[in-house]
Amino acid sequence: MNDKWYDYFWTSPPDAPPGLAFGQFTPAHFTALGLVALGVAAIIWAYQRASARGRRRWRGGLGIAVGVMEGFRQVSFIALGIYTPAILPLHACAVATFCVIADALRVNSWAREYLYAVGTWGPLAALLVTDWFAQPIFNIFTWQAFAIHGCLLAYPLMLLVSREFRPSWRQLWKAAIILVVAVAVSLLANHRWGTNFWFLATGAAGSPLQPILDIAGPAYIPVLVLLLGVLWTAMYLPWVRRQTAASRA
Repeated sequence: MNDKWYDYFWTSPPDAPPGLAFGQFTPAHFTALGLVALGVAAIIWAYQRASARGRRRWRGGLGIAVGVMEGFRQVSFIALGIYTPAILPLHACAVATFCVIADALRVNSWAREYLYAVGTWGPLAALLVTDWFAQPIFNIFTWQAFAIHGCLLAYPLMLLVSREFRPSWRQLWKAAIILVVAVAVSLLANHRWGTNFWFLATGAAGSPLQPILDIAGPAYIPVLVLLLGVLWTAMYLPWVRRQTAASRA
């Protein structure tokens, strides 16, 4: 199939015609971000107002949604005959997908801490600095990517807004262990197949990671670890201060 409709809607990302790319920070990209933001806000609003039973359904629904979307991606690449090791679910957001599914099945403190520590900024960064901008805007894989990252971002935010979950620096080690294991597996995969999981081999095109790599050179990964420590400090310090203030009251 080589007709225009197929090229625009169903073509696989590696074969997407360059002239049909929606691009980064274009009107199409901003429109997609606006729709995702509305969807995330609607999920948070509905979850906050739902009963306990309703909230369980929301968690289950999102768990099913992200599982189906990731499964669709995996199966589609196999069916199209273009599956490569780079499609394996080893990126930060893929780990977040497994954490959403785990927590949807049963409240899980490990999964929730990871979803706050990594599963908030990870999907947000993916949405803002997409690595699927070379695809047509109405391509099915484009919207699979926008939709799944929107759901991944909505899940921890709805738990935070509804006050069902409060981050704790004393529990951060749980997220750190998940991250270390995931990164270790990704490093092995990158070495074996020349992939770029967690963007540990090189920065994503158009992202702040590329200039960091250019400046840091061989110290790229240690610099990333340092920057993650700074980010986690900024993310957890307000909660530490709030807990300290509450204990003194």
